[in-house]
Amino acid sequence: MKDFSNLNKYRFFHWAIMLYMVAAFAWWAILLNKKNTENYHLKNRLIHVDKSFSVTEIEQEYQIQKRMIIGEGLVFGISIILGLVLINRGFWSELGSNRKLNNFLLSVTHELKTPLASLKMIYNTLGNKTIADNKKVALLSIAQQETSRLERLVDNILMTAQMEQSYQYNFEKINISEFFTKRLKHFTSVHPNNNFDIDIKENIYQSVDKEALNILFDNILNNAIKYATRNPTIKIELKENGKEIILSIADHGPGINKEEKEKIFEKFYRIGNEETRETKGTGLGLFIAKEIMNAHKGSIKITDNQPSGAVFDLIFPKR
Repeated sequence: MKDFSNLNKYRFFHWAIMLYMVAAFAWWAILLNKKNTENYHLKNRLIHVDKSFSVTEIEQEYQIQKRMIIGEGLVFGISIILGLVLINRGFWSELGSNRKLNNFLLSVTHELKTPLASLKMIYNTLGNKTIADNKKVALLSIAQQETSRLERLVDNILMTAQMEQSYQYNFEKINISEFFTKRLKHFTSVHPNNNFDIDIKENIYQSVDKEALNILFDNILNNAIKYATRNPTIKIELKENGKEIILSIADHGPGINKEEKEKIFEKFYRIGNEETRETKGTGLGLFIAKEIMNAHKGSIKITDNQPSGAVFDLIFPKR
C-alpha cells in the first residue's frame, strides 16, 4: 500500500517548481523587452551615421517588436500557467483516486476477513454437541447477519462493475408499498436491537428496476443502522407529494457535516482514515444509491435530523 503521509511535502515542492517556471519566463520577457529598448535607443544614436533608417521606421519597428514580445509573452505565459494548473489538478486528482482505492482495498479486506472469521468460529462452536439450544439459536442469528454482510459486499462490488459496463435496467410497474414492507420484515428480523418506526402509505405504484431498487433500499437503510448506535430508532416513511414519491429514512446517529454531504456519493469515498475508522463499509453503497436514483430520474436529498442524525430523502418522479 502506498504511503500518503508526505503528500504536503510533495505539494509544496510541486508548487515551488511551478512558481520557478513562471518567474523564469517573466524574467526572460523582461530581459527581451529591455534588449529591444536598448536596440531602439542605439539605432536612434546611430541614425546620423547610417542614413538607411529613418526615425519613423525605427519607431515603428520598436513598437512592432514591443507588441510582439508582450503578445507572444502573454499567450506563452498563460499557456504555461494553464498547463501547469491542469497538470497539478490531474496529478492530485490521481493521487486522490489512489488514496480512495487504497482505502477501498483495506476496507474490503477487513469486510471479508471479519465475517469469515466469525462464521468459522460459529461453525466450530456449533460442532460442539453439548451447546444449549438457546445458544445455537443466537449463534445462527449471528451467522445470518454475517452472511448478509458478505452478500451485500458482493452485491455492491458486482453492481459497481456492472454500472461501469453499462448496466441494463429493467423497468416494470410494481406496488412499491408492498415491496418496501417485505424488505422491512427482513430487516426487523435480522436487526432485533433496532427500533423501526414505519409509516408506509399503501398502494403506491411506480415503474422501477426491482433488483436495483432492492440494492438501493438496503444500502441506505444499512447505512442508517450502521451509524444509529446510540439511539437505534430508525424512521422509514413512504408518501406521495404532488408529482413525487418520497421515501425517507431517518436515523439518530452523529449526522453528516455540510462539506461531506456531496463527497459521500463519490466512489470509494469514506470519512476518515481506513486504518482508524470504527464504522464498517467500502465506500460503494452511497455511490451505487446515487447512480440508481439517477437512472430512475430521481434524486437523493440529505438533511439534518433533530436533535441529531441524518435524513435521506429518496425522491422519485411519478412515472
